[in-house]
Amino acid sequence: MSVQLHAYSDYSFYRSTFTVERLVERAGGLGIKSLALTDYNTTAGHVELAEHCQKRGIKPIFGVDLAVAFPRRFGGGSAPVVLLAKNNTGYANLLHLTSQSQPLPLFDLEPYAKGLFLLAGGEFKSLFEAGKKMQAKDLGEWYEGVFGDNYYIRLSPGSDDLLNHFPPEKFILSQKACYGSQSERAVLSLLAKIGGLAEPLPPLPFLGWQELKGRINCPPVVVENTLKVAEGCQAQLPKQTALPAYGKDGASFADLVWRGAKARYGQLTAEVRRLVEREVAVVKKMGFTDYFLITAHIVRFAKEAGIPVGPGRGSAASSITAYCLGITDVDPLAWGLLFERFLNEERRNRPDIDLDFCYQRRQEVLDHVAEHFGREHVAQIGTYGTFGPRLARQEVRKVLGNDLKKAAFFEKQIQGLKTHRATHAAGLVITARPLREITAVFQDRTLPVTHLDMYSLEKLGVFKIDLLGLRTLTLLARMEAEVQKRKPDFTLGEIPQADEKTFKLLSAGKSLGIFQLESELYQKLLRQLMPRSLQDLVALLALGRPGPLNIFPKFLELRENPSKISYAHPLLEEILGETYGLILYQEQVMLIACKIGQLSLGEADLLRIALGKNDKEEINKWRRRFIGGAGDFGLKEKEAAGLFQTLLDFSGYAFNKAHSVSYAKLTWAAAYLKANYPAEFFLSLLNEGAGRGAKNTYLLDCQSLQVPLLPPDVSFSEAECRMEGTALRLGFNFIAGLNPHVGDKILNARRQGQFQNFADFKARTALSENVLETLILAGALASLGEKRAHLENIGKAPPSRRRLIDREKELIGFYGSEHPVDPFLPFLRSIKGDLDLAAGEVLESKRSGGKVEGILDTPAGSQYFEASLNLDPRLSKKGALAAFFGRRRPVFLVEMALPLNPILLILPQKEELGLIKKILRNQKGLRPVVLRLAAGVFHPLPSEFWVAEFREVEKRLKQAGIVCQWFDPWKENVT
Repeated sequence: MSVQLHAYSDYSFYRSTFTVERLVERAGGLGIKSLALTDYNTTAGHVELAEHCQKRGIKPIFGVDLAVAFPRRFGGGSAPVVLLAKNNTGYANLLHLTSQSQPLPLFDLEPYAKGLFLLAGGEFKSLFEAGKKMQAKDLGEWYEGVFGDNYYIRLSPGSDDLLNHFPPEKFILSQKACYGSQSERAVLSLLAKIGGLAEPLPPLPFLGWQELKGRINCPPVVVENTLKVAEGCQAQLPKQTALPAYGKDGASFADLVWRGAKARYGQLTAEVRRLVEREVAVVKKMGFTDYFLITAHIVRFAKEAGIPVGPGRGSAASSITAYCLGITDVDPLAWGLLFERFLNEERRNRPDIDLDFCYQRRQEVLDHVAEHFGREHVAQIGTYGTFGPRLARQEVRKVLGNDLKKAAFFEKQIQGLKTHRATHAAGLVITARPLREITAVFQDRTLPVTHLDMYSLEKLGVFKIDLLGLRTLTLLARMEAEVQKRKPDFTLGEIPQADEKTFKLLSAGKSLGIFQLESELYQKLLRQLMPRSLQDLVALLALGRPGPLNIFPKFLELRENPSKISYAHPLLEEILGETYGLILYQEQVMLIACKIGQLSLGEADLLRIALGKNDKEEINKWRRRFIGGAGDFGLKEKEAAGLFQTLLDFSGYAFNKAHSVSYAKLTWAAAYLKANYPAEFFLSLLNEGAGRGAKNTYLLDCQSLQVPLLPPDVSFSEAECRMEGTALRLGFNFIAGLNPHVGDKILNARRQGQFQNFADFKARTALSENVLETLILAGALASLGEKRAHLENIGKAPPSRRRLIDREKELIGFYGSEHPVDPFLPFLRSIKGDLDLAAGEVLESKRSGGKVEGILDTPAGSQYFEASLNLDPRLSKKGALAAFFGRRRPVFLVEMALPLNPILLILPQKEELGLIKKILRNQKGLRPVVLRLAAGVFHPLPSEFWVAEFREVEKRLKQAGIVCQWFDPWKENVT
């Protein structure tokens, strides 16, 4: 027999080059038959160890290298000691000890010594090297008294001298196995430097048993002890087989579901009864009643506490049981959802119910779960970060500098190794047994965090519930509360599911701030789809993803031309009618397999999974079943094969309809609020704390919905935005670069009375000149006088009027007092003819798909535009002021454009046109030229005639006696 009793994996961060899998592979290659994983202060790798050892026929031994703090009488300081679980009691004690803070006081080992082997070593070496022989002897006696025959000392290469101090029968043979070869030692050395570790590296790589014995001239009893310890380690990993039992007022699971069904549906139809009976039977048969009841309890607590809860997430919305218990708010019967997509007897999957809560109050839910079920039964789930390519490159080059060839080698070697632990964003486990009988926990968070990750926990049978924080729920609740200030009876639970204002808003692509639809992609899809129902919105959320996006053009074509839709069988119209003959949802795949292929819904779910994984063997099995069943149904073999091929072709596109429906309800609520209560919508959105860029975009969007915006003002503003009549008054927090304490200072002073004038404000706030200048330029002192006067008051030379408004936008995100295109508007309206006008500052643009697309900041807010590639690129450049003439559709389609710089107006005589053309030819500047041909008749010239050398052009025109003048509202021409 060959053994290794002291090995590290990468769960001992920066202390090993082995993943657990590679460690076991190395052990197998060396002929090791018993392998102990003894990671530093963690048991995180134990499940992986068991799994990989089983594959290779190796006995797994579960241990830990636990940091222990020694009292002064034993030499003081700290060092790790190896603990191995001898039996299940020992493993439970191991979990308890590793759940404590490290280093663990030595005497805390004593209550939990039963069932553990203690393998001492490094602490003795340090004591002897320090000349503390008596303390070493006393420590050995303490170990002996606490662990008895289960106490040994590790004898490893380089520690042979310990044989001079203790009898041979106290030793076992060991080495600290952390790397596999001498080249890997260099990798380990680099890892230690990255991790900031000063520990000496083990001198040798992971050795085979015979080589290890050959390295140490030890008495036979040492080898015998080593084998005896390995043989004595018989601990098995604990299994969790149940959740805490849960009952409500003595009512059974079925009673509660039926009670909920009557509350949801009133008079129960035969179909509702059939679905409830079937689901209740399946849930009870599979042993998941407590899971449903616990989840329902969590949701009920949140709702009763006024904590916003999402309508559903993922496939759980497919369950009428979940709906009746109040876990979800999506009626699966109304939406044609399938229970087997969620819970299927055929694949014996566990239910996976993910819950969304207000992200600001999620911790209240977690705290309640811990208090209700007991803190010893509840924990968040641990997770582990690894070296990806970017992090590996960054960290290696910090150590190695510019030696790129060497760095490239090490970067590759460390990729995939673990770097740190973290907490799963949502996962929570609830156990029937005390949690530390199943997994050790870290206790440096509000709730304990498991050593094991979600995959290892699942393999032990532990149930996971995902409790997620969703910002949208927080925002919707705030928006609802704002609306209720003027409409007390308003509630989002009663908004209509069809609303023309909302459909109009969405069809215009004005989806900024709307859950799931904010991206440029969805804005474009909305303008193309122009949704007419909530069902359209559900489809859009499924279509706007990398796979389904490919069928979006076909979806649009068939939606607008129903005559082009064809069905291989009349029953397909019933299944695919809502998506115009296309397979968009996974549920449609299952229904076709069930109703036409004659599979059960459970089997149809297995087919769905096989298609999703592209498992060719499984697919061929189900192909035969489907074609045979479809033949019995009346389809010819060729038709059935063609239909199955369609399922195969569309399987990569099919999306979970239950999830799409659930999130479409949140999307609709946000869209309804934006369309009908835009001021309240943007008030909540702007106060949420989004980044500067996002807030500025929201401001323009807000203006475009005719919500008046008022700049921050020391006489009226609060720290955050607030309603002022029908307008939104921006808060001090909106002023870029302004420290929050400045706003507090202003508010504290204002509470003593309104500011009478600028001098009063200065005296009562005692703000620095720099802060005063920022407030002035932001327009925040407009109620106390004019900007130029304020600047002069503090000894600052006022800039130009145009520079003043530019600085204002830089500070508050929009043009508050006036827009730079305002002075041009009367003239532009006079020359636009029957075209629509959009004038503003280009915020962004791009050239793609044969056109130019962009966003314009206009006095009325943001305006999307499209133009042909013939548009002068100088006019679509970010920051350019431009006037676009064309059609609003709702994207503005540009037919003609002018730069908004000084404009040369020419009143030509007919005979002067040739000379004018000669003077202006090839100027190609950025000062446009407009000919006034008659009263109210204007003709803008093409860009090749726009003026560059304006002094020269003006001079030549006047010399020729041609009547001209500059329209230059910002005095940009200096003549």
